[in-house]
Amino acid sequence: MTKKSATFALAVIVVLSLSLPTVLAQATPSVKVHNKSTAPVARMQAAHEKPCWEVAGISKSAIAERSRIEQETRSQVQSVCNDSSLNEQQKREKIREIRQQSHQQIDALISPQQQEALKACQKERAAARGGSAGHGAGGIHRGGGPCGEMTAPKPSEPERP
Repeated sequence: MTKKSATFALAVIVVLSLSLPTVLAQATPSVKVHNKSTAPVARMQAAHEKPCWEVAGISKSAIAERSRIEQETRSQVQSVCNDSSLNEQQKREKIREIRQQSHQQIDALISPQQQEALKACQKERAAARGGSAGHGAGGIHRGGGPCGEMTAPKPSEPERP
C-alpha cells in the first residue's frame, strides 16, 4: 500500500467514525419526554407565584363567594335578555340594577383596596404573559349591548357610515 492510499484510507475511517453517530442519531426515532425541566421558564415561575387574590389579602372563601355572585349575575342578566315581554330600554334598566346589586354584594366582601390590589396583580401578570387581565362581572360582550345586540350610537356621537 502506498503512502497516498494509506492516508486516504485513514481519512475515510476518520470521516466515517465521526459521521456514524450523527447518522445513527438521525435514524433512531426520537422519544419525547415531558417533564418539568423542559417547561418554559415563565410557566415554572408562575407555578411558584401566589395567586393574585392571596397577594391582595383576600380570603379564599371571599373569592369563592365573589365567583358565585358573578355567576348568579350572569344567569340573571341572561334571564332578562331572554324575557320577550320587556323592550330594550326595560332590559337595560333591569340589567343595570342587577349589576349594581352585584357590585354592592362584592364590595361588602372585598374592600376597595383589595379590589385594586387584585386588579393590579392581574394586570401585571397579564402584561408579563402578553395577554389581557381577567374580566369582572358581566364578562365580555360579543355585541354592543348587554344582551349582545348592537346598540345605537349615543346622541352626542355622529353616526359613522
